Amino acid sequence: MNTTKKHLCRLLCALLSLLLLSSLAVAASAAKPKTKNEVPVIFVAGFMSTKTIDRATGEQLFPPSKEVITAAAQALAETAAKRLYTKRELNWKYPLNQAALRLFDGIRCDEDGVPINSYTGTAYIRPAPEKIREKYHDDVGYTAEDPIYYSYDWRLDLRTLAQKLHDFIEYVCECTGAKKVKLIAHSMGTCVTSTYMYVYGREYLDDVILYMGALNGSSTCGDPFENNLSMDNASIMAAANAMLGTDLKGELLRAALDILYQQGIVGAGVDLIDKMVIGLFDRLYTESLPYIFGRIPGFWALIPAEYYDGVRNEFAAGVVTDTFYKKVDFYHTVQEHEIETFRAMMKQGVGISVLTKYGYPLAPIVDSRENDSDFVVDVKYSSLGATCANYDETLPDSYVQQLHPEKNYISPDRKIDASTCAFPDQTWFVKNSSHTDTITSVPLKTRQEQQMLQWILCADGQPTVWDNPAYPQYMVYLPDGSLAPLTTENNCDILGNRVREEGFAAQAQQIVADLRHMVTVLFQAVKPF
Repeated sequence: MNTTKKHLCRLLCALLSLLLLSSLAVAASAAKPKTKNEVPVIFVAGFMSTKTIDRATGEQLFPPSKEVITAAAQALAETAAKRLYTKRELNWKYPLNQAALRLFDGIRCDEDGVPINSYTGTAYIRPAPEKIREKYHDDVGYTAEDPIYYSYDWRLDLRTLAQKLHDFIEYVCECTGAKKVKLIAHSMGTCVTSTYMYVYGREYLDDVILYMGALNGSSTCGDPFENNLSMDNASIMAAANAMLGTDLKGELLRAALDILYQQGIVGAGVDLIDKMVIGLFDRLYTESLPYIFGRIPGFWALIPAEYYDGVRNEFAAGVVTDTFYKKVDFYHTVQEHEIETFRAMMKQGVGISVLTKYGYPLAPIVDSRENDSDFVVDVKYSSLGATCANYDETLPDSYVQQLHPEKNYISPDRKIDASTCAFPDQTWFVKNSSHTDTITSVPLKTRQEQQMLQWILCADGQPTVWDNPAYPQYMVYLPDGSLAPLTTENNCDILGNRVREEGFAAQAQQIVADLRHMVTVLFQAVKPF
């Protein structure tokens, strides 16, 4: 009997041990994401990601070359000189229109939204099968650090671009033998991707990251299309400061700019530019621009919904056809249903994550320049609905989180309330990084960002902002280029209220102080004269 009990006890202990070990293994596998990604990663590039060229000669047509810009400027200068010489009133209308048509001739479309010159196209070349297969690394598989790059002719309508993306995805699957792909869609690439999902569904999709998306447009496009342009001193200073670095050179330039601002020189220059440039734009707005930008379907995807009817009924009236309207109206139907489309995709197992950047004013010449942004796309649009304070402000002390009170969605710097996002648990924010700082353009700065996106792509199931302490909802780029969770202690901004690199602060501050003093004294001395 004792022997039998011993055997039963041993058997019971063995079973309990197996159960314990198996439960620990399950827990470990749930906590640790896959380290090897077997699904191809495609980076869907954004607006103007590649040049427009003459397919036959390879000549760059847009952005216009230095020679084309010089020729247009010379033509304007010659017209002005002739008018001044003959003492006749200078009429800018004709020469301005001619200069605009010359500068943008390489991208112009007809009234149906079809490129006028059939020989023009994108410089992007589809990679050969062996180049796509080279993206697979034996140790880690496919990565966000080395994605398969995809671009397109951004002038075309979004239904056509979605079809071309579909063809490319099938091509990648054919080259690799994969059944699915993961997409990292940037800027206008998110518009192409959302249209693709609306038209083609989830058949080839595993995960999608909407990366600094222009899904709901941008005021930098909507404002010019409605002629909402103006400038002021503060916005120019904010934009200039935002683009300056944190090294000694950046600090010196910032100090010099600040001195010019304090002495009124920046203000005088801004006033002059405002009168000249904005005035010239007013002339072009009705005479040339509708025939250039108003006829390019791709631009219309970047118009926010609240601008759309005004642009459709006024800016483009009389210069496009019903065929054109059908093309651009289709995307705005996609836009109206995008959240519904994404939710349907998620129910079918597609992981969808949103990453937006902030800490910059919008371009300083648009009326919406106070909106917080990544310098190109407003935060409220790229985040799919976040509530955000103006660029140089914070949410009021009395502000209360609007939705989902069970969790805290307000940023440590009190700039953003993510509770109003369409997908608050799947939306990340990165402070102090601009729209052009992408995982494919600034590899040194964004190495940690690549790792973050790789973690999202490799996570089992739908990752959220609560899953990994290293990648919470709010992140910040520090002056040394590192990416860290944003806290009240390390909060810094692009205007210089940031932690200085050790050993640099005293040197920079002394030089800046001396420079300010010398120039200020100089201005005071020459003022009487």
